[in-house]
Amino acid sequence: IERIKFQSSVSCWGYFSVGANGGIHEYADSQFGHIFAHGTNREEARKSLMLSLKQMSVVGDIRNPVEYLVELLGTEAFVKNTIDTSWLDGLIKGKTVALQYDTFDVVFYAAVFRAVQTLNTKQAELLASMGKGQLGLLDQISGTNQFSVEIAFDAVKYTFDVQRCGPDVLVLSTGGAAVKAKIRQQPDGAIFVAVGNDVKKIYGMEEALGLRLRMDGIAT
Repeated sequence: IERIKFQSSVSCWGYFSVGANGGIHEYADSQFGHIFAHGTNREEARKSLMLSLKQMSVVGDIRNPVEYLVELLGTEAFVKNTIDTSWLDGLIKGKTVALQYDTFDVVFYAAVFRAVQTLNTKQAELLASMGKGQLGLLDQISGTNQFSVEIAFDAVKYTFDVQRCGPDVLVLSTGGAAVKAKIRQQPDGAIFVAVGNDVKKIYGMEEALGLRLRMDGIAT
């Protein structure tokens, strides 16, 4: 785990079995963190817990169910406290609780992440080549200004043409539509992406099964 962001409050607190180097404690089970909430009644405690989970962020190799837990806490059965030991198994089997996200947003911001990674890789290769006095890659500089990236999501493949219009400005085009985005990379690997007046903070991690994207608290 690279980072855990959790703000304790009077009505909600927690602890995590994570060492200073980001490793999970050797005696911890799959529940590497525990969060507790209280209130004058169950509903007040539920709302406090939901608020804390929405503001929580876990970044690292380990997948976590924070967003899914928020959805569970908002179900009618949980609100009315009509749950039993088979309730969660039934939800998982029936897939009746799912994270809500806009497909285009996920695909677009995944394309932005891939575009930034492509630029970083190309620039690193050029700098390494120049550092060795090898100038053969200089004729490929134009490839850092215009290229394509592919994103596969929900069994659909999307191709974006990327044009770099400035040090921190990209225009991504697909299906006849073009979106201009201003990017700012952070030391922790996060990327702030501004589209018009809307700004989102995204994280990405390439895995064996593809890109795992985290976008404003929603993980895919």
